[in-house]
Amino acid sequence: METLNFVCRLILQIFSVLSAYKIVLAVIGFFVKEKPLPPPVPFSKKYGVVICARNEERVIANLIASIRAQTYDGDKLTVFVCADNCSDRTAEICRELGCVVYERHDPSRARKGYALQFLFENIARDYGIRSFDGYFFFDADNLLKKDFVECMNRMFTPESGVIVGYRNTKNFDTNIISAAYGMHFYESTMKYHRARHCLGLSTHIAGTGYLVNSRLLEGGWPYTCLTEDAQFTVHVVAKGEKIEFCEQAEFFDEQPHNFFVGWRQRMRWTKGRIFAFFTGVCGLVAGIFRRKGAARKISCYDIFFYEFPYALFSLILGGLYPVLTALLSIFHGTFWANLNLPSLIPVALGAAALYYLKQVALGALVCFRERRHIRCPKGKLVLYVLTWVWFSAVSMPILVVSLFQRIKWKPIVHDDAKTIEEIDAQKTVTESADAARGRDTEEA
Repeated sequence: METLNFVCRLILQIFSVLSAYKIVLAVIGFFVKEKPLPPPVPFSKKYGVVICARNEERVIANLIASIRAQTYDGDKLTVFVCADNCSDRTAEICRELGCVVYERHDPSRARKGYALQFLFENIARDYGIRSFDGYFFFDADNLLKKDFVECMNRMFTPESGVIVGYRNTKNFDTNIISAAYGMHFYESTMKYHRARHCLGLSTHIAGTGYLVNSRLLEGGWPYTCLTEDAQFTVHVVAKGEKIEFCEQAEFFDEQPHNFFVGWRQRMRWTKGRIFAFFTGVCGLVAGIFRRKGAARKISCYDIFFYEFPYALFSLILGGLYPVLTALLSIFHGTFWANLNLPSLIPVALGAAALYYLKQVALGALVCFRERRHIRCPKGKLVLYVLTWVWFSAVSMPILVVSLFQRIKWKPIVHDDAKTIEEIDAQKTVTESADAARGRDTEEA
């Protein structure tokens, strides 16, 4: 029993020490200011914009309108749409709006990664991958701030690998489900993107809203697992390429507002990230020792621990320890004598209360730091901070179910038809606070 306790404690202590740097990243991300953009550059680069859409007639026209309204030269932007197994007017609408549309009909491989693979095969055949300097990746429900492309263009150079934009949520204030998703991505910006960018390290790709140098796509798009973004992240960083963060390039996407839809999506995330980690872990480990330059080595180390399946690790260690302890107790005849259920109840309640308070405090810090991006009344925001704990609390049940269930990619219905103009008209938390202070000053 003493040996078992020692081994479990040692494993936990090793991983705690190796990943303790994340605390430093979170502190830096909270306090540091965003890096200013490089000086303006001519609109000389040509970009392809790739969109995969399945039955998105409700929202895709708004995305395309926000692309057409960019401050960047529209003649340098070509929009490519993969109408993936569509049964509605998605393809027709996109053609009417001047997009290059490729229709795909393959229900047996209904997944975004396969749709992107199909799209780049067609672009390579009809245009040539290197006919564009880079490619923007968007989902049909996205909306772009008017200077999104211009901001990304100011950071993009021939040596760039990938640049990700600032991910905001267009339906944050719908309910506690969409708000928790939004806070999750705000947390990611604060704890990872901003700090890594400040330190000159690679960050990670999260779904959409990023720009890829065309030289990285000459071989096509082979990333077809359940979470192609995680798979691409691991591959890019392991190769020694850099994933940068452009905080000024803001875009919006729609988050699930139904618990069961969110549950299904996160099961896909969980299983896909486990696959992406275990298929790419060797490249990351090799990169730690073989890549030239401290930033590349540290980035491989960092992405290893970012993509590491902590929930799976906790499940194995947390499940193995009590099972072995019980078996040893039974073997020595001390199991029932040591079993004291009444004493475990207050311990469990105390641990749950501490976990809840920690998550509420984290949510409050995240919302305070990202307040100039959040479009939500203050009263609702307080409610969302107090309830967003559910998002992390269901991580372990999701993991357990996903391990024993075959996960298929299923499209998420997007029905929030806001335009970028309507989002711009919404007041952020910062603007609301400034207005309130102004009224108080006038009254005084």
